[in-house]
Amino acid sequence: MPRSKKEITIEREYWRDAVDVLREDVDHGSMYIAEEGLKIIEEYIGRQLYKNRTELIQNLAKLSNALVRAKPLMALIYNRAHRILNFIQSLPKDERDISAIKNLVIDEIKLIRKQTTERQAKIIRLGARLILDQHTVLTHSSSQIVESILLEAKRLKKRFRLICTESRPRLEGKQLARRMAKAGIKTTLIPDADISRAVGEAHFVITGTDRITENSFVNKTGTTAIAFATKENNKPFYIAADSDKILRKRVYPLRFHSINEKELLEKSAANLTIENIYSEETALSFLHKLICEAGIFEREEFIERFLI
Repeated sequence: MPRSKKEITIEREYWRDAVDVLREDVDHGSMYIAEEGLKIIEEYIGRQLYKNRTELIQNLAKLSNALVRAKPLMALIYNRAHRILNFIQSLPKDERDISAIKNLVIDEIKLIRKQTTERQAKIIRLGARLILDQHTVLTHSSSQIVESILLEAKRLKKRFRLICTESRPRLEGKQLARRMAKAGIKTTLIPDADISRAVGEAHFVITGTDRITENSFVNKTGTTAIAFATKENNKPFYIAADSDKILRKRVYPLRFHSINEKELLEKSAANLTIENIYSEETALSFLHKLICEAGIFEREEFIERFLI
């Protein structure tokens, strides 16, 4: 008995459950989420549930759109998915062997991973240079690349102190503080409300980012408050990020939504609105330096090279 169109669609879109898991993941950063998204694409390519290049592009576009909608603030997901789609479209038109196309796409995914590892290594080395003996460094939330920079500075035997905000509501800064202290870095954990005083103690602030736009960057809520405090205290603010995190708003708009309101209050009440927004947009104008795989750039230099 031939299968129905609905049954075929369900088989081809088996990945929807995995995308839903990513959508609900609020505990991991953009590098982890982007790698999980890449694994979903890689698995789909490997299953070869498509008969020809046209089917592959159409079905992969649907998967890519689902991934982007699941994590719309994470530029790596958008850029990697579109890189893979563009790669398929750029293959010679006379290449009709779908198995050969599959293998070429899987090789491209491996290349993305290799380049990501190389870029991260460069950012880590460059970022560690900014940390000097007796420095006090403040960070907000828990960036994988910033954590690696701190550990590299420790490996280089630099003597510095770290200040971590607890980073409510998920308290990822608290977990970062524990890991850094265990690694032998002198660490101070502060409540988010103590940001202004702590910035006054720090030599500079460094965070990661999920996305860089034409005029802003996206990071954990509270980042803008830190930015204002750095300006008031005349302290430098740096971000560390792969340039693949650049995604202009005119290409894909920024939207912020309240989620998991029960983290703030279990039961709502009349006349009470709860907003629990995890991320926010902070103007690039607050930044002094941006660290990426191509080097350490002053803000205006970075804008001219990557955003204009």
